[in-house]
Order: sequence, then C-alpha cells, then structure tokens
Amino acid sequence: MLSKILSYVLGFVMILIVIGIGLYYYTSRPMESKELMCYKNKLLHRIGDDGTVYLKVKGIFCEVEKGMIIIEEQL
Repeated sequence: MLSKILSYVLGFVMILIVIGIGLYYYTSRPMESKELMCYKNKLLHRIGDDGTVYLKVKGIFCEVEKGMIIIEEQL
C-alpha cells in the first residue's frame, strides 16, 4: 500500500520536474530580433548584435501589409 502511494508521488514529482525544465528552456532562450522593423509608421533599423537598440530612419515611412514591410520616402 505504502509502496503504491510512493510510486504515484514519485511519478508526479518526475512529471513536474520535466515540465519545469521544459518551461525554463523555452523562457530562457534569447529572442531573435529583426534587422528592420516598422513601429508606428516609422522605420527602425537595429544597431549592434544584441538586438536591444534601434535607430529611427528619418524621412522614411513604412507600413506592414500581409507580413511585408512597405517603405515610402517622405518628400
């Protein structure tokens, strides 16, 4: 009786450990950043390799349609 209870508890703990390791793996992966990005109709260009700093390109507007960035020059 006691051995059955311990086997169920051990199985449950093992499942929790596997789920925890999987969640940790997927949440700790670095996010891939895009080279060009359109934000509020402004074109942003990534600076550096870490992907945290973007530069706004002056004189160019953009919009996203069907997953494509459409770039327009301001006259």
